[in-house]
Amino acid sequence: MKNIFLKRKIYLILICIMAVAAAVSMQGGWKRTQKRWNSDINDIGRGPDTPAYLSLHYRLRKMYFMIEPHKPRPIVFLGDSMTDEGNWERLFPGQNVVNRGIGGDTTLGVLNRLEQIIELNPPKIFLMIGTNDLCYNRSITKTVENYDRILYLLHKNLPDTKIYVESVFPFNDKIFPSVYLRTNKNIKLLNVQIKKLAAKYNDPYLDITRPFTGSDGRLPAQYTIDGLHFNEKGYKVWRNQIQKYVKS
Repeated sequence: MKNIFLKRKIYLILICIMAVAAAVSMQGGWKRTQKRWNSDINDIGRGPDTPAYLSLHYRLRKMYFMIEPHKPRPIVFLGDSMTDEGNWERLFPGQNVVNRGIGGDTTLGVLNRLEQIIELNPPKIFLMIGTNDLCYNRSITKTVENYDRILYLLHKNLPDTKIYVESVFPFNDKIFPSVYLRTNKNIKLLNVQIKKLAAKYNDPYLDITRPFTGSDGRLPAQYTIDGLHFNEKGYKVWRNQIQKYVKS
């Protein structure tokens, strides 16, 4: 009964926050208020030592995951905004899947919410994480250490779960600016280390970057809405790269 009450309380909080967002949008127009909303609202409750990934969006998504209805033992898509913005139920109709992506998330953020993933006891996990670590100036070495910890804990707690380790996508720095350590060169170096981690844990490594890498090493504009995130066409290509593993 206490758990039901807590979930209802959280749901009401989410509704209130969404109502405020709608009011702001109606008064000033979404296009004019979006940037201010995104920056100001994500800073609510933040302190000087709050990790970069711990935005309001992260906290709200994590709370939403507590009340989102789903079937037992779903296939989990775990990651950052690339996963978050994918409509996996539509991409894989008839499959029992859940989206556990959070925009802006990092390896540290995934570690912070890994218990929620373990509780699902999924038969499969499709993991893609790391691009934002570079964006927040986390070294490749430290990012890989966190990634190693993620895989260790998943295998320890979910010995029967198949974990598919996906390569991190390149981006188009002619459209989306490079920030701190996030460069396509560093993404390639990170993927080399992620592949080694997959081998360490005997996890399938899905190198799905080839169709998303142009001759100049950048994400082709035809697949992206802003140089980093995918459009519908990009998600369909991603789906085609992994569908045999999802359906097997």
